[in-house]
Amino acid sequence: MATPSSHGFTYDVFLSFRGEDTRYDFTANLFKALSDKGIHTFFDDDKLESGEEITATLLKTIEESRIAIVVLSHNYASSSFCLDELATILHCKTKGMLVIPVFYKVDPSHVRHQKGSYEEALAKHQKRFKDKKEKLQKWKVALRQVADLSGYHFKDGDEYQYDFIGRIVERVSREINRAPLHVADHPVGLLSQVLKVKKLLDVGSNDVVHMIGIHGMGGIGKTTLALAAYNLIAGDFDGSCFLQNVREESNKYGLKHLQTLILSEILGEKNINLASVQRGISVIQERLRRKKVLLILDDVDNRKQLQAFAGRSDWFGPGSRVIITTRDEQLLKSHEVERTYEVGELNKNDSLQLLIWNAFKRENFDPSYKDVLKRVVTYASGLPLALEVIGSNLVGKSVEEWESAIEHYKRIPNREILGILKVSFDALGEEEKSVFLDIACCFKGSNLTEVEHILGALYDNNMKHHVGVLVEKSLIKVWRGRRSVVEMHDLIEDMGRQIDQQESPKEPGKRRRLWLPKDIIHVLKHNTIPDMSDLPNLEEVSFKECDSLVAVHDSIGFMTKLKILNAEGCNKLMSFPPLNLPTLESLELSYCSNLEKFPEILGKMGNIRVLRLEELPIKELPVSFQNLIRLEDLILSCEIVHLPSSIVMMPELLDISVTNCKGWQWVKSKDGEDNIGSMVSSKVDWFLASSCNLDDHFFSTGFMQLAQVRSLFLRENNFKFLPECIKEFHNLYTIDVSHCKHLQEIRGVPPKLKRFKAINCISLSSSSSSMLLNKQMHEARKTEFWFSGTSIPDWFDHQSSGSSSSFWFRNKFPAKVLSLLIAPVGDKDEFHFIRPMVFIDGKVQESKFFCFKEIERMFELDQTYLFDLQVLPVYGNLCELPLGKEWKHVEVTYEGVIKTSIVKATGIHVFKEENSIMEDIRFDDPYSNKKVDKDLNASQSQNYSLLQSIGLFPTCKFFLGFFLFVFLLLFFILLLA
Repeated sequence: MATPSSHGFTYDVFLSFRGEDTRYDFTANLFKALSDKGIHTFFDDDKLESGEEITATLLKTIEESRIAIVVLSHNYASSSFCLDELATILHCKTKGMLVIPVFYKVDPSHVRHQKGSYEEALAKHQKRFKDKKEKLQKWKVALRQVADLSGYHFKDGDEYQYDFIGRIVERVSREINRAPLHVADHPVGLLSQVLKVKKLLDVGSNDVVHMIGIHGMGGIGKTTLALAAYNLIAGDFDGSCFLQNVREESNKYGLKHLQTLILSEILGEKNINLASVQRGISVIQERLRRKKVLLILDDVDNRKQLQAFAGRSDWFGPGSRVIITTRDEQLLKSHEVERTYEVGELNKNDSLQLLIWNAFKRENFDPSYKDVLKRVVTYASGLPLALEVIGSNLVGKSVEEWESAIEHYKRIPNREILGILKVSFDALGEEEKSVFLDIACCFKGSNLTEVEHILGALYDNNMKHHVGVLVEKSLIKVWRGRRSVVEMHDLIEDMGRQIDQQESPKEPGKRRRLWLPKDIIHVLKHNTIPDMSDLPNLEEVSFKECDSLVAVHDSIGFMTKLKILNAEGCNKLMSFPPLNLPTLESLELSYCSNLEKFPEILGKMGNIRVLRLEELPIKELPVSFQNLIRLEDLILSCEIVHLPSSIVMMPELLDISVTNCKGWQWVKSKDGEDNIGSMVSSKVDWFLASSCNLDDHFFSTGFMQLAQVRSLFLRENNFKFLPECIKEFHNLYTIDVSHCKHLQEIRGVPPKLKRFKAINCISLSSSSSSMLLNKQMHEARKTEFWFSGTSIPDWFDHQSSGSSSSFWFRNKFPAKVLSLLIAPVGDKDEFHFIRPMVFIDGKVQESKFFCFKEIERMFELDQTYLFDLQVLPVYGNLCELPLGKEWKHVEVTYEGVIKTSIVKATGIHVFKEENSIMEDIRFDDPYSNKKVDKDLNASQSQNYSLLQSIGLFPTCKFFLGFFLFVFLLLFFILLLA
């Protein structure tokens, strides 16, 4: 029987009684009967009810008990201590305690209405506690309440005392057995599976006995599912037992011990002795064949266990259910278990939720962990065990520590996870173990026919049998189809590879299987790449993520046909040989955390167009870097602090990107020539230097050599101004200085600037904001500006405090319409967008589907967004829309997700071209009657145009004259009459 502490209680039962009445008789017998059933009972043998007040210790004991049995005897009410105890018990009842009254040789109505001895006792208390009327009232209420509860009434001569006590104990035993078992701290993704198992159980069918099998790989959640099913249906049975860890417990204590546990749990009897396993089988059949029982056998791995605990269905009474959890599907087949359920992996959403609960102990988490959480979910591949272990191990750890742990787990799987998965491997035969390791190391994802053919040479004709065993033990899966494929869970693959590596942890050459490039390399030449001079036709060499690689042979640098050279992620690689590879198209050296020098380039190499150097300790590039003569795109995200003067000799270089190089700045070149800023190629038209701690010195050391750039990105730096010389950048169309929080002043604007972003530049001066709102600049070209600010310029024709602006036009859509939005954008750590939408007479102009503006963070200050409607991604040109002479209503609204923001203001400005007719533009409703005088001419003109447009105007003049003639004729006729 489960201990009360496992359910949060110290005691199963608390006995409340009057010692002088029943201590040595009825209550003592009741206590013994409860204890014999294994029911943990509090029996106060300290004789404290002589008038003292209830102690704090006893109060705590009452609160920590599941059930209270109140023995109401002749003198119970004469003890103020007993009455206080009773009041406390009834208070605990409101919190879920079960209270069972026993009326021992007293009439329940005497207790309810305080008659007989109870009336006399309360009369005495009234005299003693005349100043404590509230206490007396509380006692009376407690007596009435307890007398109203369903209980037991014992009268002399009605029945034997032991039969009476037996009925009480049986009820208590039933109540305790209904206590739910702990399923999981975070039962994510469980409900749907429980409902499927419940359907298999068919609990409503009481005339048959069903055995149900739950199978799946280790750590997949079979026990958790069985626990949840137990809690769901246990109350429907006469007795129940959840026998957990059958495999381990039977190895430790033997089958006979577990048979005793089953009988004790279901029958509620404490002292059951079995002479042998065979005797246990007989007792189980004899004692349980008339009872409707629920028996769960968890983690069964041997048929002898089933034969000892649940050999056949007729061992149990009608309506009984037996649930068996196992990793071995064949075990269920051999025991003729027809109803089975295979537990599958969690989906990605449930996996993420389970990981979050285990790692953060709540549903929400810091969004900075989002990417690493996804990596863990991918690594765990839906295995709950892995998600729980990794999440628990990384509680309170930083993102960096998570990243490090994941990389570690990829190399060396967690021992706890391995230990549970390895149980299935240990149960295999020697040849089956070997086949499993072959598949785990070399053949996962391979065609089944090919695997059987290749390994058949080693294992003769036994491959089909071996594969079948591995499938039944949930170690591999075979996906059947036109091409049957052998698959296995990623963590089982890791387990197999780890087992194989343990064969010779330090010397891969002594292992039977090699699959990792690093081990192959190590075998070939002690942690170095061997001489490859004898491989002149080699086109691709990859040492990617070879963690043990410390050096590369010089021959690699002189392979005349090599096209791809990849050493990415070689964490121990400290040097790289000189390169003279005329055909090389791709060079990958990123993430080599110990590579401090870029290799010398000995000859002209004209096929590398893009070079990425990320997460490297390289601090400078050699002068020979200029031999990459066709390099177009250079991406640096490392520790570099110095670029060579020879970079000017690279005629094809167009794009330079420098990010997160915190120590980088424009510096003097080593040979004493001009500073590096004056040597950047004049062909560079795209330049990015983001998060590099750049200050004002950046602009004073050759910044003008970037004068040919078309796009300039200087985000998240520390400079305080944009220099006046930027006006000389005649090709510059785009500037982005967002998140430069120290930026105060913009001293100049390039003449062709169209796109400017200064989001979250919180120090930007009002004069600079005014410069960015220059009317002539925005009217001259299609612009799109983001910057901190809150004012709409006076030259805007129309302003609105709402989230939309509008105007009316006719004949032709204006050549230029500027729109302006002021709003605090973004929501902390979430991604949102703002998308301007144009409606003409309520119909949206069809636009291309993409987020027009991505807003990456939350900003305290309002941001101003000013743009030309012509930059909107609509199909076609707004100015070319086929429009008539009727007035058309144009509305600009802002669609998007801005959860915490309110649009402060919007505005519209229509450019007044020369020879344009402003009568065709209005900012009020031309059809409104509120301004009749002002709009009369316009309305007449509009009506005239309308009539003319449909060809009715001459006809109308004719009919008007005709009707006037008829009117005058009728008038004269009436006058004469």
